[in-house]
Amino acid sequence: MRWFKRYVLSRRAVHPWAWWVWALGIAGSASMTNNPYILALTFATLCFVVFNRRGASPWARAFPIYLMIAGWLVVYRLVMHIVVGAKIGTIELFRIPPLQLPAWAAGINVFGTVYLEGLIIATTQGLTLGTMIVAVGAANSLADPKKLLKSLPGALGELATAVIIGISIAPQMAASAIRINRARTLRGDEAKGVRGFARILMPVFQDTLDRSLDLANSMDARGYGRQAHASKLEKRITSVFASLGIIGVTVGLFVVLDASSPMFVAVPVFITGVGFLNISLVIASRRKTSTTFDQLPWGAAEWLVCITGILPLLMAALTRKIDPTSMITTWVPLHMPDTVPLLVLSGLVVATVPGFLTPRLPKNKVRVKRRKAKTRQAQGAGPERLAVS
Repeated sequence: MRWFKRYVLSRRAVHPWAWWVWALGIAGSASMTNNPYILALTFATLCFVVFNRRGASPWARAFPIYLMIAGWLVVYRLVMHIVVGAKIGTIELFRIPPLQLPAWAAGINVFGTVYLEGLIIATTQGLTLGTMIVAVGAANSLADPKKLLKSLPGALGELATAVIIGISIAPQMAASAIRINRARTLRGDEAKGVRGFARILMPVFQDTLDRSLDLANSMDARGYGRQAHASKLEKRITSVFASLGIIGVTVGLFVVLDASSPMFVAVPVFITGVGFLNISLVIASRRKTSTTFDQLPWGAAEWLVCITGILPLLMAALTRKIDPTSMITTWVPLHMPDTVPLLVLSGLVVATVPGFLTPRLPKNKVRVKRRKAKTRQAQGAGPERLAVS
């Protein structure tokens, strides 16, 4: 059982790009359906893996924020349907007197009769978007954004810096809010609700800004934003390959997501576009002078995470080709989906494998010592005994 000890019992951080591939694959599978059963299973899969493999870092503790955002999106979609949504269906729930709009806004309906089918359609649309938000939050909670930035090609230095700082704002604000609220409680300030939130709002913003400036200074010290000299021919070759790659990837993804298009056309175009992008990145990376202290390992655990994330996307795309009615439900007339497609279910079951077959994060030695000290103190050990130990 050496493989079990190496990949399950060992403690190391999985490569951040592996988690992003896993999460984006699941998000892509969720975007192909409005089946509430599939969306619920996808949501459960994401939560299972995150709660089993996240650490104690600020970005890991920010996962509940994404859950709240997803919930608010569902509520917002329902409210917008009641206010300006298309009122379709046969089962009437309630009626709000509609507002009379001018002639130039004749196609907009404000309020009116609300039907059960319309509410269900709005709910499933909100669930689809919310599940995709939770998938992105799962990737942000499992992957270290600083390691993610370090592992990117040098050609994407400026763009990657902006993206990483953008996605790390929410975790930094969550960590700042927890730390400032704890300090406020220790000073005897126990205000809660809107009053307590208003007191910590400006300190949270200031602390988040200070952390962002510290990150920018550390990145500048490591050479981010500096370029070496490159000839005009090299720049033109890079631009041509990058343009061809972007066109190929865009066309390939469009054909893949289009259920009526043949897959034998989409896959070669997509693979060719990815190849052109890799060539442009390799050429452009030579102009970057940023330093790297160590390389992040990529092993069997990372391949396992990527495969288990891509498989649900492939199963969802295949099911949408074979049996589109099981993925897209028409709610008028009102009826619930009969079953969950077997291919999609098997893909989601495989997607839970990283929750128990990937290395755990290393233990925080400081927290372990504090926990042991608290345990000894609770068992009756005095301060003298703690000092000797």
